[in-house]
Amino acid sequence: MTVAHDDGELGPRDRMIVYAADLIGRDGVPGTSIGDVLAASKAPRGSIYHHFPGGKSELMNEAVRYAGEFISSRIADTHAGSAADAVVSIGDVWRKMLVSTDFQRGCPVLAGGLARRAEPTTADESDEIFRRWRHQIAARLVYEGVDDARADSLANLIIAGIEGAVGLSMTQRSVEPLDLVIDELSRLCESAVVVG
Repeated sequence: MTVAHDDGELGPRDRMIVYAADLIGRDGVPGTSIGDVLAASKAPRGSIYHHFPGGKSELMNEAVRYAGEFISSRIADTHAGSAADAVVSIGDVWRKMLVSTDFQRGCPVLAGGLARRAEPTTADESDEIFRRWRHQIAARLVYEGVDDARADSLANLIIAGIEGAVGLSMTQRSVEPLDLVIDELSRLCESAVVVG
């Protein structure tokens, strides 16, 4: 997820959501404190409970939802193209994010899902987002002629492959794992469409 930090365009609530998503991608949900979000977003301390009466849980849910919508919009933006185009587009977003953060930020949605013990509602939000991405990608494949079951299976593989590749890229401090996975997944989409 690429986070735009043009604070002039964002109000305090949105700024806290954007910076929280950024911090979750770097530190995970348990490692992201309200104080960190307030410091990064330059929001006054009292504003957190004004904008998020549910406290940290509500803010984490909103931040994960924001990150999920960002990727969902990238999938939707390529609807005029193919599923392979969507995979490449998502790969481009992640490549830019990894390089621009010196391989320090991963996926806030995955981080939210891994935080079930600390924030179960955030993990539920992440699960819903992953399901939405899967449905979006599968629908694109079905539109291209792939049968429903195969499209759903491929969509699941695409999400798992990209999430894993982002983690490997962070660990190796290289975009090579991501580039290899994106190339393979886009070719797999193309061959699935040809076979139908």
